[in-house]
Amino acid sequence: MDSSLHKHYHDEEFDPKAFVDTYFCGKMFSLIDEIVDYPLKKLHETFSSGRVKGDTLIDISSGASVYQLLSASDIFKEIIVVEFTEPNIQEFDQWIKKDPGAADWSYAAKALCELEGNREGWQVKEDKVRRAVKQVVKWDVSKVKPLDPVVLPQVDCVLSLWCLHKISRDKEAYRSNPRKCASLLNIGGHLLLFGVFNMTYYKIGEHKFFFLTFDEKFLREALKDAGYVIENMDVLPSRKGCDLCNYESVVYVIARKEREV
Repeated sequence: MDSSLHKHYHDEEFDPKAFVDTYFCGKMFSLIDEIVDYPLKKLHETFSSGRVKGDTLIDISSGASVYQLLSASDIFKEIIVVEFTEPNIQEFDQWIKKDPGAADWSYAAKALCELEGNREGWQVKEDKVRRAVKQVVKWDVSKVKPLDPVVLPQVDCVLSLWCLHKISRDKEAYRSNPRKCASLLNIGGHLLLFGVFNMTYYKIGEHKFFFLTFDEKFLREALKDAGYVIENMDVLPSRKGCDLCNYESVVYVIARKEREV
């Protein structure tokens, strides 16, 4: 299928609840260890090491995701969540309020508790995230200043998971998005970025969605041009096939904002 015919993340066909149910709820998804367990492990290592810390974190992730915030809420007093569509905002709000029918993130919360050696505290983990989230704002991909009219402070950490590939229609657009993330960071602050190399689509139900394809060289250049120094890049080659999505490897980057651009 021609990738130009794929749906886009901010199209109305993107169903955030179906997205969570498909990719994040448990072992029925064959790549759960790469898509959920691996980020949980890397973020746990990063935050528990003390190398990334501060008072406020801005999360710019996809699909009303929660699991990336489980470790972050142990370190940061305040979390500001950026979402891209009204359905995503509504889905995230339902989870915050524990509404019936909200997405189920218990698999990830339990997995992190097991990783930490605390198998009984997964609900406590989730409630800690709920208390830490102080604001949910919308990123409008059609605007040059996507958060306008909201003005956010520069913070100590921006966390972005599976997102920048989705909202970037081409490589030029992708290059601009780490800059937009950097504008939210203090000098010396960190971007924690999860992505994949050489992926072309992901599926939700009957729909295929666009995912920008690029390799490690392009990512390194884009981050350097945006004013970052890469402190660590960890690449996990995929060992499994799956008809829901296609990628060669998962990448996790810890990048420090060195300068304004």
